[in-house]
Amino acid sequence: MAITVRMNDKEQELLRKKCIELNKQLINRNLMPIKESELVHIILEQCISNVELTASGVLKVIAE
Repeated sequence: MAITVRMNDKEQELLRKKCIELNKQLINRNLMPIKESELVHIILEQCISNVELTASGVLKVIAE
């Protein structure tokens, strides 16, 4: 099941910059670069279980 997620301009730019940063490191290690969509999947898979609701009703990603 495919789902489309809309990102605002700021989110798209943050994702693009992070992907470029990581891809430079991957290439320096002779590894294959990743696509922005792959990075989104990795972030979701690794962070989704760390999202919690605060007492004031704010959603936060809690570091392990």
